[in-house]
Amino acid sequence: MNIAMENNHYLIVEQSPQPIEDLKTLLKLLTTNFNLDTYQCRQRLVGKGLSLLTQGPQETLRKITLSLAEFRVSHWLICPTKPAFVPQRIKAVTLSADALFFTCQKNSVTFCKGAKVLAVFADLSGDLAMKSVKHLLTSHAYRGRDHVEHINDDKMFQTILQGSPVLDLYLLDDNNSIIDGVRVFPGKFDPKGLGEKATLSSRQNLKTILDLITSEYAAELTLRTDFGLVNLPGCNLNRDNPEDPETLRQNLLSLTRYGWLMADIVRADSLNKKSTEPDPELTAMITPLSIATGLASATPLSQDVQKILAKELADQPDHSRQSEQAPAAPGLPAPPQGESGQRWNTPTFWFGSTGGLTLGLIIAALEIDTSHTLRKLLARAFASGAVSICAAALMFWYAFYFLRIKRQIENTPTSRVRSIAMGMVEVKGRALRKYALVSPITHIACAYYRLTRYRRGKNNTWEIASVSSSHHVPFYLEDDTGRVEVDPSACRVSAGSRQEGMPGQVGLFHVDADSQEKWVEEIIVEGTLLYVLGYAEVKKASGPTLVERKQLALRELKQNPHLLKKYDTNGDGHISADEWDAARAEVENQLIKKSLADSQTRKKQEEHIVIGKRKGRPLIISETPSEEHLTARYLAYSLPLFILAGVATGFSVYLMIRNLF
Repeated sequence: MNIAMENNHYLIVEQSPQPIEDLKTLLKLLTTNFNLDTYQCRQRLVGKGLSLLTQGPQETLRKITLSLAEFRVSHWLICPTKPAFVPQRIKAVTLSADALFFTCQKNSVTFCKGAKVLAVFADLSGDLAMKSVKHLLTSHAYRGRDHVEHINDDKMFQTILQGSPVLDLYLLDDNNSIIDGVRVFPGKFDPKGLGEKATLSSRQNLKTILDLITSEYAAELTLRTDFGLVNLPGCNLNRDNPEDPETLRQNLLSLTRYGWLMADIVRADSLNKKSTEPDPELTAMITPLSIATGLASATPLSQDVQKILAKELADQPDHSRQSEQAPAAPGLPAPPQGESGQRWNTPTFWFGSTGGLTLGLIIAALEIDTSHTLRKLLARAFASGAVSICAAALMFWYAFYFLRIKRQIENTPTSRVRSIAMGMVEVKGRALRKYALVSPITHIACAYYRLTRYRRGKNNTWEIASVSSSHHVPFYLEDDTGRVEVDPSACRVSAGSRQEGMPGQVGLFHVDADSQEKWVEEIIVEGTLLYVLGYAEVKKASGPTLVERKQLALRELKQNPHLLKKYDTNGDGHISADEWDAARAEVENQLIKKSLADSQTRKKQEEHIVIGKRKGRPLIISETPSEEHLTARYLAYSLPLFILAGVATGFSVYLMIRNLF
């Protein structure tokens, strides 16, 4: 082996669908000791399938494998074999009792019973990659980042079969090195040799060959179905123009490199098993490859297991739909239902339908008043300066209110989530969803949204038609020390992401000038950095009280004759008053002990502390770049109000003096 190959070893890891325990510690170790990029390492350790962690000299990579083994990360250190040949395309297949004979363009290849086989079942259209990405995005939106679910194995297999499938079969020797290989395209071979197993469907004939290899002819089988989803060098799938001949040629070359690389992994896995003692902890580190999952290993499959898996693969397409309808694994719960109606302190109340109705009632009262008494009173109020002095007082109040908030922000120290005290607190962190909240128009996973619908008025101006928001849906704020719940109700949240469009449009589409309606959606995307100033307090106890739990327990006891026999001390088959009192006392004691035990159990901070609005105290939730930017904003609110209030006050004094003289 030459020096270039010695210095170009691959360290391949098996990704974990969810971040492993102490992932931050592992990343810090890889960064500090081996100068690896933290972000890239995290991307290559979390996911589904195989990924190249790094490459380089064997001696350096062996040191990294010790750290990976300590954190129980499945990995393979291999020296990649340069492909010696490309699998031959078959023209016909012949089935016999002892072997499968593939007639190719140049010669024939025989797969005898009991052979070691590496099978790569791949889709060249790119549909599998697209569906996998869509599934991940949907799973993240509705289940949350801690419960992301990858595309299931049945759907992966059916997607490959319905796309542009190709099946590569590699014959392996006793050392798991490739001896020969064939490539099967649907509709490109004569299926008559399959006999009764032949069908009119070219894809089903390809599947039949895979089923035969799986259930009858391969003693040890490794099946890979994740080509196009893995991050391995030289194994990329070009999805730009799959029908282009040059693109197809490049994709087939990538598929060949992928097959030879998988053979290297199978061989490395086999050598590891031969060179190590049977150790339960080490065995747990090596994840076996099953025919349905497509995860990496060369663990031999017994004939019984192969038959079971082959039967699963031979199920009808309805099987995948049934699996999709199965109960989902625990994830984020659905958002709670919000109260209907509008709050008096929202712009919609004053400028929407409620404000319009109020203004209409005032105008109607003025029209009904035939004696013009109301008009005279209003004119007198304006002339005397009473209206302007009331307006000045209102503006002074709001100016001092914004100034008071500014000082509150400046005087409140920033706390870490873990060390927040009860009372007014100021925290900064990332917004995380507590519920599976998705924005109604753009369908983006978010911690908060506000949707405003506009309708064009008579003067060709936009008027607010309705406003809906997730002010009733709490979310989490997380920093490096922990997370805490935030209740955004009774607060106008400052969201940084804003999109608009017409009804029926999604995203940043242009708004037609002739349209009579439009929408504006403001959202806080999950993971956004937020500033929160509010009142921290212990959550109110939820669920049934002790008395209600006691009543429920006694009701269940009455309905269970077997449990009641325990309290029938005299054995007469009836529960007397004294016996029932004893049962009630025992049930009450059990509930009290359970309540005491629950109260002594240490709860997570987000389970018992919430930051929200309290009467007389502000609640600010803002997506702002800095605290100084926020204080400058409130100063900009208060200064114009002070100026206008001073002008209104001077105007009122002028009217009063003029009326006196």
